[in-house]
Amino acid sequence: MMLADFAKVLESSTLIKQGAEAKVYTVELVKAAEGRPGITVLLKYRFPKTYRHPSLDSQLTKNRLTFEARSLTRALKTGVRVPVLKGLDLEQGWLMLEWIEGISLREWLQEHQQHEQSQEELLNLLSDVGTQIAKLHSADIIHGDLTTSNMMLRASKSQGPSRSNQEVVMIDFGLSSVTSLVEDKAVDLYVLERAFLSTHSDPNNRSLKHSSPLFEIVLQAYANYLSQESWMAIKTRLANVRMRGRKRSMVG
Repeated sequence: MMLADFAKVLESSTLIKQGAEAKVYTVELVKAAEGRPGITVLLKYRFPKTYRHPSLDSQLTKNRLTFEARSLTRALKTGVRVPVLKGLDLEQGWLMLEWIEGISLREWLQEHQQHEQSQEELLNLLSDVGTQIAKLHSADIIHGDLTTSNMMLRASKSQGPSRSNQEVVMIDFGLSSVTSLVEDKAVDLYVLERAFLSTHSDPNNRSLKHSSPLFEIVLQAYANYLSQESWMAIKTRLANVRMRGRKRSMVG
């Protein structure tokens, strides 16, 4: 895509999110017509940072996009549900991804977490989260920003009988890395645990200050997927990471 073409694409796209490092757009590549669905993709643009030296900024952008693209491709080959990579331009600083139609797990939990009739679906979805993360870590992929906002729910594509009509898709691999270090996998899990505690905990239950029942469901499914040896190593390190985190919070 030439620079002029890219500028036109941005003009016709819809900005849905802006962070410190990137802007995220939806782009309608093909408009819907009678008898033919449209094609919408997600465009992630790492815009130039004027506070950095241009050559350094360019190299950092290329590195981050390369890491993200590699992690997505590796995850997909491993069987993790992630958006399909549709395009990549390291020079202009963008990547194009499959558009995931649905809502985030965070939104779903905020609406359904306390509903009695949603408890079976809740168990199925959180177990799916644990399995997806275990698959990532088994492939030595560290997500780097595991939160319920970075997990989308879409209509299940599985064939045959299914316990749930929704499935979890992992998104936003902008901080991902590839490493076999147990420490990094434990920290990845700890980040998610803190997200559950801060966003999806019961404020009236003081006994749950350092524990999330929802995260425990995720962790159980995670453990079930791994070998006993792998799980015990990560479990031990996670306990250590938790202890360090609590000490930091006590010190302030």
